[in-house]
Amino acid sequence: MDAEFGDYGVLKAGCERAVEQHFDGAALIIQPGLILGPHENVGRLPWWLTRISKGGRVLAPGDPALPIQLIDARDIAAFTLGQAARGTTGRYMTGGVQGNATYGGWLNDCVEVTGSDAELVWADDEFLVGQGVQMWTELPLWYPAADREGVWTHSSAKAIAAGLTCRPVRETVRDTWEWLKDIPEERRSFGGRMHHGIASDKEAHILAAWDARS
Repeated sequence: MDAEFGDYGVLKAGCERAVEQHFDGAALIIQPGLILGPHENVGRLPWWLTRISKGGRVLAPGDPALPIQLIDARDIAAFTLGQAARGTTGRYMTGGVQGNATYGGWLNDCVEVTGSDAELVWADDEFLVGQGVQMWTELPLWYPAADREGVWTHSSAKAIAAGLTCRPVRETVRDTWEWLKDIPEERRSFGGRMHHGIASDKEAHILAAWDARS
């Protein structure tokens, strides 16, 4: 079977089982959650920072008070290296602290760190679905309520007890902007297999429709 055939999660789980079943000795399996931070090559936080830095009215999805769970790649790296040095084995969820941010909080952090005059315009899930907005990709990290069961609820308690520490999400947002702002926009190409971010004309159309509805 082609190594790239199938869903990311299925392939990752298969790799983990292969390590446990076909390599000698016990293994250390790290199971991250939503990873952000400088040098992110997926384009979720970089897209939001780029869009918000341009200012104006920005389409924001769903409930700004929705608790989400984010983790910095540097914190996963530090934990993994520390456990490897100690010879730790077993499985560890490393998704960060439950509710360590809200969707509105992290987008407001993007506004503040970029110094933008952006206005976040919050449109509800049902409206966005009706407008054909693609969950997770066109507005990164957004799932409508009907589709997000379990998305932000996994527990990293075992990893935290073993020494995982997580910096504030605002620090991750700030450091990512410090890295990103020196990269010309035309070179901010991320997510080779999956593009993230909504087209400007589609965003403008949806904002106009939201205004008309309100």
